[in-house]
Amino acid sequence: MTLGPLQVPDAAWDSAFGDVAASLPARFVAHHEGYQRIRPALLPLIVLPASARTMWDTTRACITWLRSKVERALADDSGSALRELGYPPDEVSWLLAHRSARALDLMAAFARADFVLGPDGPRLVEINVGPTVGGIGILDRYAEVAIDLIGPGTYLGNGSPADSLPRPAQPWGRTLRHLADLPPAGAQNSRPRIVLVVTDEEADIPIPHDAAHYLAAEGFDANVVRTTQIRFDGSRATIDGLEVDLVYGCFTYDEIIMPRYRAFVEAALACHASGGPAYVAPPGFTLLGNKAMLTPDDGSALPNVAATRPATPSALLEARASRDRLVLKPAVGYGGQGVVIGRNVSAAEWDKKLDAATGRPHVLQDYVAPYSIDLPTPGGPAPFEVGIGCLYVGGELGGFLARCVPSGTGAIANVHQGAVFGAAVCEPFEDTPDQEKLHDGSEAR
Repeated sequence: MTLGPLQVPDAAWDSAFGDVAASLPARFVAHHEGYQRIRPALLPLIVLPASARTMWDTTRACITWLRSKVERALADDSGSALRELGYPPDEVSWLLAHRSARALDLMAAFARADFVLGPDGPRLVEINVGPTVGGIGILDRYAEVAIDLIGPGTYLGNGSPADSLPRPAQPWGRTLRHLADLPPAGAQNSRPRIVLVVTDEEADIPIPHDAAHYLAAEGFDANVVRTTQIRFDGSRATIDGLEVDLVYGCFTYDEIIMPRYRAFVEAALACHASGGPAYVAPPGFTLLGNKAMLTPDDGSALPNVAATRPATPSALLEARASRDRLVLKPAVGYGGQGVVIGRNVSAAEWDKKLDAATGRPHVLQDYVAPYSIDLPTPGGPAPFEVGIGCLYVGGELGGFLARCVPSGTGAIANVHQGAVFGAAVCEPFEDTPDQEKLHDGSEAR
């Protein structure tokens, strides 16, 4: 069934679908108990070529554009550009202390651009940048489980076999080797050791564990560790006495500014500066994901990007009369926390949130009305709103991550807030080397 920019596989409407769908969550939980919290969806969706091309080209162009803006912000020795983005003086000094072209490469290697599928085509609403980007690991697990359930030769749509489901660990492995100057996969005696470092609070989240599992298939010796398990000594990093070749911090920015994790990041960066293993990603990745960075320099709208402007006092005053058309977001935030969709709250609550936004930088973004589409469930068709995350992995398309919430609930399509996830496979489309080209998405309407 074709629904705007998406297609639901014919197999999903088959009479046997209920049995397949019912067994999917248990398959995930059998691999890791954390999948009871981050829940898989049903069968994969198909993103039609025009929409896939629009989202991928928009993602690439925005990463290039944001990188240029970050370079300019970091070149300001006074730090005023960073303060305007909402960082306090001590964080400004920290970010400036770790700026370099090399650091920018490490910051900008991994991203997920989140799109709402609106009536005028896909619209980018934010970009999550850094090593915690969701999709790596869980999408590989999803592909494995789904193919096992429905068979590798099953066609999800015209030109989209089940075994074309995204496998982001493959480009991820290539990019990590490039960033760390490691030999290519398959080279003699080349099985680099990478540690995926997690916070104590998220040690039971399945994403890094599945990421490590699939990195092993890409020729890495991968381990998930806590900050206390790795030792730094000059240019050496070790776990259990074994040399580490790459340190990958699975932290959001709001985690690494906590004293105990900031101390770890400082030690990892000092080790790298002494000639030790690369640390992914330096703290400046927060700048690329700062929602205020989506504000165009000249005030014009970016193609396929929801119009975004800083929540200045005058803008907040005007927003009181535009509740139904706006979304309020913290400039620095993760997991959908602090996001307020105006039409989903009362006028009084909206005014209260606007008043509270004066305490730290926020942005106001045009609301993009999502499609409400019927998806099959074990209990029959049910309406859902679907958000699509486009994974950017070292300049390669890592795949599409679908996140679904029941229509009409006002929920945010984020797995940490109850959304279910799945893969969205794209039919073959002709990629373009022109990374600046943006499509208007008209073919997807």
